Amino acid sequence: MTAPRLWRLVPALGIAQIISWGTLYYSIAVLGASMRRDLAVSEATLFGAYSSSLLLSGIFAPAAGRAIDRWGGRTAMSVGSAVAALSLYAIGHAQGVASLYAGWALAGIAMALTLYEPAFVTLSQHTGSAYRRALTALTLFGGLASTAFWPLSLAGLSSLGWRDTMTGFALLELAVCLPLHWWCVPRTPFTEPAAVTDSPAPVHAAGQAFASERARRVAFVALASAFALNGFVVSAIGVHLIAVLQGKGFGIAQAVWIGSLFGPMQVAGRAAEFTIGRRVGSRAIGTLSFTTAAVALVLLAVSRDTTALAVLFAMLYGASNGVLTIVRGVVPAELFGRVGFGNTLGVLVAPSLVGRAIAPLVCASMATPGPAMQAWLFALTALSALAVLAFVIAVSRR
Repeated sequence: MTAPRLWRLVPALGIAQIISWGTLYYSIAVLGASMRRDLAVSEATLFGAYSSSLLLSGIFAPAAGRAIDRWGGRTAMSVGSAVAALSLYAIGHAQGVASLYAGWALAGIAMALTLYEPAFVTLSQHTGSAYRRALTALTLFGGLASTAFWPLSLAGLSSLGWRDTMTGFALLELAVCLPLHWWCVPRTPFTEPAAVTDSPAPVHAAGQAFASERARRVAFVALASAFALNGFVVSAIGVHLIAVLQGKGFGIAQAVWIGSLFGPMQVAGRAAEFTIGRRVGSRAIGTLSFTTAAVALVLLAVSRDTTALAVLFAMLYGASNGVLTIVRGVVPAELFGRVGFGNTLGVLVAPSLVGRAIAPLVCASMATPGPAMQAWLFALTALSALAVLAFVIAVSRR
């Protein structure tokens, strides 16, 4: 791929990722309380609608991948931007439970067509041997979504209200994301000589040797469990963090500011992994990242109106979460090989998708200050510790 084509595609997809993640995934953390009051619905009802969208995104993900294989990312992601705009407009104009759920159902389909996975597949069609470099740059863009859209959502809520803010987000999808996907993603895939290859990690096609098939199954189940536990925790924290920080005694502006540290720290963690971290094995990096996430949750659980602890939590948790995005792609390839890797990775991450979908609803009581919120913080800390154990079991079975 020529440099002009590559560096037109990556920024375009990166900007679209920031907007799509910010509007479809992160905005509810700031706008959710106002939605509940205006629609007179409970936390369980609101986050049930949001959880259904995440579940639908997982269900539609295979179909979205096949659509990109058949028609290309240009068409599929452009359609996704249009569906995203429709869903955000529908949510902003919801008048009851039925219309709220319908809007979030459309958002789930939009997620399957616009977030990381379809962007990764699209990059693979057009970047050739530069795929890893392009993927790195794209994740650096994506890490800024919460940093940009939590404050933007708060500004919109304060000046326009949540309904007009969602309508404004719909316009962003139409005016920015749709043109970027349509005009900046090439119509035809890029091809290069077969001798030129690109691998996300120096792994053999057959993967690591296991002492027995049982050891391989144990490693597979353990790694899937680690990803699922982490996915549950990440989803619960991502949706409820602003409310949790308010329950800890912070004002909403300060809570949004602390939460907005996630984005820069995700970027910093990914940048460090691709520079200094490249000298360390990915399994060691993964163990460190899972452990850092657990330590960060301990800090959040024990903090009480202590800015220093809350900021340290956000920095550690953001950095670890950024690196774990990379770990989820590299470690399975090292352990199980690149042959049939799409199927392997699909089965591995399926429990994680379920965990991400159900966490906001299961942990809905976190949004209300009190004993239940604190109990869930300790429970999430325990789940994060179990994820560390599961990951260590997985990588030690090779």
